Amino acid sequence: MELYDGVGEQKKSQVPMIIGICIAILLVITVLIICGIIYLKSSITTVQIDGVRNSEIEEIFYFESNDEGQQLYMPILRTSKFLNYEGYNGDYKDKSEDKTKCHVTNENETAMFTLKSNMLIKINNETEEKEYIQLDKEVFEINGELYTTVEGIEKAFNVMFYSDENYKNIDIFTMEYLIQYYATKLNLEEYTASFSDQKAIFENMLIIEENNKYGVINATTGESILETKYEQITYLPATTDFIVKSNNKYGIVSKNAEIKIKTVYDEVKTIDYQKGLYLVKQNNAYGIVTSNGSVVIAPEYKQIGIDAQKYSQNGVDNKYILLDEIIPVQNTEGLWGLFNTKGNKIVDFKYTSIGCQSTPISNSYPTVVIPSHKIIVVQKDQKYNLVTLQGEELIEGYILDSVYIKINAETEENEFYMTANNNTKVMNVEEWLTNMGK
Repeated sequence: MELYDGVGEQKKSQVPMIIGICIAILLVITVLIICGIIYLKSSITTVQIDGVRNSEIEEIFYFESNDEGQQLYMPILRTSKFLNYEGYNGDYKDKSEDKTKCHVTNENETAMFTLKSNMLIKINNETEEKEYIQLDKEVFEINGELYTTVEGIEKAFNVMFYSDENYKNIDIFTMEYLIQYYATKLNLEEYTASFSDQKAIFENMLIIEENNKYGVINATTGESILETKYEQITYLPATTDFIVKSNNKYGIVSKNAEIKIKTVYDEVKTIDYQKGLYLVKQNNAYGIVTSNGSVVIAPEYKQIGIDAQKYSQNGVDNKYILLDEIIPVQNTEGLWGLFNTKGNKIVDFKYTSIGCQSTPISNSYPTVVIPSHKIIVVQKDQKYNLVTLQGEELIEGYILDSVYIKINAETEENEFYMTANNNTKVMNVEEWLTNMGK
């Protein structure tokens, strides 16, 4: 009995130790669970759009770590539905399923992205004017979808991102929300600025109107940036400047109230913000000035630029500057010459037209440039010639009857042709130029 009594006492003495071990294990497990929950919470990205939590958009984010830290990318088309845009594959002009391009659109504007390009093209749906925005990184593809950076999303969809360093908490604010928030904060009743003018909010500015006069204020403080004394103010998102109208004349003023172009013109219009070039009208004549007011082409001409709509298939995006270098100018006698963007005259005024609108066969399109060889098509006395960026005419005399585009049925690419001898002789323009070493 003593033996069994000893064993029983030994077992009783081990019970508290076993209980202690179990408690310790439970504590460790509890701590691990709590740490796991904290870790999971810290690793989950939460997103609010205009102050409302949106868990669906959180699922489409793509993160990548590099030397710059955590980077966030978003699929362009899937993002569009969360920000009140419609998204489609392909070029905005030619409806297709081309997945190397995509575009998003709302009632006011369209934004187009291209694979392996860092250039975003924005198009005003009403005026068809284009704005070219250089993004911080090229568009890339994952599983057939095009992705862009936070900056790309901000620029395309007119939104603003706020986040912590590792994108754990993200706030996305639409332009409409920001306008309403600051207008209410500053007691601005019935804020009615145009869609384009509202973009000033991304520079913390608001265009205001009082007694039919316009000014610009700081959206946060309400302090005046441009005095409320102008007859009209138009915001230029690409440069963050303002076109102002005073005494029925137009000029440009910066967001720092610096006069960049004096208010002496009847019209001012951006033609290339990257080059800092503006079309101006004075005394019913046109010219070009720079962003600091320097005259590039004196305002003494009947017309500057072509009718780009006639050459839509030719891919002419800027009616004022062809091939990114040449400005077509028409004098008061109706003749055309060519200038470069520095204001140097490349070809004197001798052409009756720039471009060829006559197409001798069906299913062909007018042509004004041969982009692959940087050639411009010119007309004189109902005949045509090809001119280089340096003003060299490549064909002796004016013998061409037409220069036109045909679309290759297999590749869907433009092919350029020229005809002579009353359209009986047909030549491929690009092949001819290559053989000529041009």
